[in-house]
Amino acid sequence: MIELFWVGGPLFMLPLLLGSVLVVTIAIERFLRFRLAKIDYDGFLSEMQEAMESGGVATAIELAEETPGPVASAWSAGLKNHRVPLPILREKMDSVSIAEVQRLERFLPLVSVIAQVAPLIGILGTVWGMIGSFEGVAGGLSSGSGVDGELLAKGIGQALVTTALGLAVAIPATLLHHWFSHRVDGFIDDLERSRSDLIELLSRIVARKKSKPAATALEKQS
Repeated sequence: MIELFWVGGPLFMLPLLLGSVLVVTIAIERFLRFRLAKIDYDGFLSEMQEAMESGGVATAIELAEETPGPVASAWSAGLKNHRVPLPILREKMDSVSIAEVQRLERFLPLVSVIAQVAPLIGILGTVWGMIGSFEGVAGGLSSGSGVDGELLAKGIGQALVTTALGLAVAIPATLLHHWFSHRVDGFIDDLERSRSDLIELLSRIVARKKSKPAATALEKQS
């Protein structure tokens, strides 16, 4: 491995190695972050409905704050503002959702940049190595000493090593970026569902509270 590093040249190999370390570090960090943020949305929705029916909004807020993840944070923000008009409630939930999505997407742009730049660095190393090879061939032919095989092999070796490492960094980085982006899209879908489900649940509870006094009045009249 050390020999390949010097064959490729520190100028090209060092940024590629740093890029690979960054990709691995970000992948581990994001995997753990998404694992903690993931919840069973349908199960969470059922728990929130039971909490609101049994203990009211205060109990539901307590349950949401005890649950980790962006979905629970959006529910907590909505429940805390359940008395405000619906447009303001939506705005509160949207602001929390945007902040949570930004946290989920943290470092993903860097992975995308590494995936795009790594093969370019590899190609640059390839071109650089081939230039060195052709210079060696041209110099040997012009001086009459023949082709310098060592210089030619060194240039070709640099070209192959930098290209291979550039692709070895870019391919996993591209796959990881697409996978993490897909996971973020799943969280966004749950956040969008949260807003409509919370509004529907609050409307149902309000309607139920209004129907109780009416039912009591009818009982008294009868």
